[in-house]
Amino acid sequence: MKKVNLGLLGFGTVGQGVAKIIGEKSDSLGKYLGVELVVKRALVKDISKTREVKLNESAYTLDYLDIVNDPEIDIVIELTGCIDEAYKMITESLNAGKHVVTANKAVISQYFEEFTALAKEKGLNFLYEASVGGGIPIIKPLYDVIKLNDVKRVRGIMNGTCNYILTNMTQDGADYFDVLKEAQKLGYAEADPSSDVDGFDTMRKLRILSTIAFKQPIMEDEIIMGGISKLNALDINLLKGLGRVIKLIGDAWVEDDKVKAVVQPVAVHSGSYFSSVNQAYNSITVQGDMVGELKFYGSGAGMLPTANAVLTDCMDIVLQNQKPETYGIGLRRDVDSNSISGEFYVRYDDGKVDLDDLKDRELNENPKVIVTKRVNLAEVQEKLANDENASVVRLESEDY
Repeated sequence: MKKVNLGLLGFGTVGQGVAKIIGEKSDSLGKYLGVELVVKRALVKDISKTREVKLNESAYTLDYLDIVNDPEIDIVIELTGCIDEAYKMITESLNAGKHVVTANKAVISQYFEEFTALAKEKGLNFLYEASVGGGIPIIKPLYDVIKLNDVKRVRGIMNGTCNYILTNMTQDGADYFDVLKEAQKLGYAEADPSSDVDGFDTMRKLRILSTIAFKQPIMEDEIIMGGISKLNALDINLLKGLGRVIKLIGDAWVEDDKVKAVVQPVAVHSGSYFSSVNQAYNSITVQGDMVGELKFYGSGAGMLPTANAVLTDCMDIVLQNQKPETYGIGLRRDVDSNSISGEFYVRYDDGKVDLDDLKDRELNENPKVIVTKRVNLAEVQEKLANDENASVVRLESEDY
């Protein structure tokens, strides 16, 4: 049987998951694909390190060029999580005539247009299903949706770490830092959780999805971003009293022929769809003018779900199910996130700011907690710029 050789740039959790699935599903993969998938080389930092999933020692390398320059390797799988080094390795792999699959949303978000254009120029695939939603199929289905639909909105819970923290704060009444420590012990959160809890991870995923969905580049700096690190038990409980549940949601939509995009804690209605997405699960919804609303739900991270998405891309390359395309180029609507408005729950230091002109009602006397009338989000953020402990949560409304 013909072999298709894979080179793994990184052999951590997801890389080992790829090798594990190939080992356990070799028979079905061979029957389905008509070829044998083989992990030929894997880039590691330490060859002697003990790993849950092992390769032949000769497969490990400390030099990525051993993979990029190997004429027998057909598909390069980039799993490093870095940006600058990953950019170099992906670019060199495509220029060397190799298809590239990656789960690295940070490097994709920064260089999306460049990678997709280079892959199309070379007649190669650059695929990244695992970069958004872990094991949830979303990228490829979204490609199918945009062929027949004018997408009006894409939004969702896209970060399992934040959703785990918020779920346990809501269900157990625990404070943010206590749940964060537990999440770190369980491996849901990194030692430095800032990429997750400050909203960067969700922002990068929203950048990728919205660029595809709206057929135009939606850049990182065009997305308003907020995280969950300022939330506390008081916020959770007061919003519970309003029949609300807090979720970190990435949301991009078209309004008056302009694109708006934001990552922010949102107080969704109890009993609504997103309120039931709990623990480390993710869910993304897409609204098309022909198909209506589609909902995608599943594990947002983890060894096997993410590796499954990586290997799905590899199978598509072998079966030629996806053509090299340049997605996210076509329309040129203005991106106008600074005009986003709504009603907001705000907890702030009364000695630093004055929000009386924005206030609809007070919820608590000490500390100051209010619900605003319908106001501009950028204006709220400007007024709170000097209050480092302020908490802002958007209230979900009928038109949100």
